[in-house]
Amino acid sequence: MLFHLGLRHKELRRDVQVSDGSSIPPGANPRYIHLLDRITFIAGVAGPFTVLPQIYQIFTTQVATGLSLSSWILIFIVTFPWIFYGIAHRDRSIITSYILWEIANIIIIVGILLYR
Repeated sequence: MLFHLGLRHKELRRDVQVSDGSSIPPGANPRYIHLLDRITFIAGVAGPFTVLPQIYQIFTTQVATGLSLSSWILIFIVTFPWIFYGIAHRDRSIITSYILWEIANIIIIVGILLYR
């Protein structure tokens, strides 16, 4: 049920098409939705850069002790379907964000494999 509630916005946004081809739920303020879409896109792109300090530390110190390879592999695996979800829903924010996350995840996995 929680999964359905989390994706409910996708159903609602399909209900009303606006002039730029995007959609908004009935009764929603189009300016607010547009602003929120931009903010989430920026956050989605900026989010993967939060692991840059970890990547920098792994490759400059050449030490990956304390990092769990299995955890990072699992993070990579559970993140991957979101790319297909974004493609299926034509959601640029999801596609961009999760591709960047996967790049960051794979860099950390490579660092762990090289320096563990």
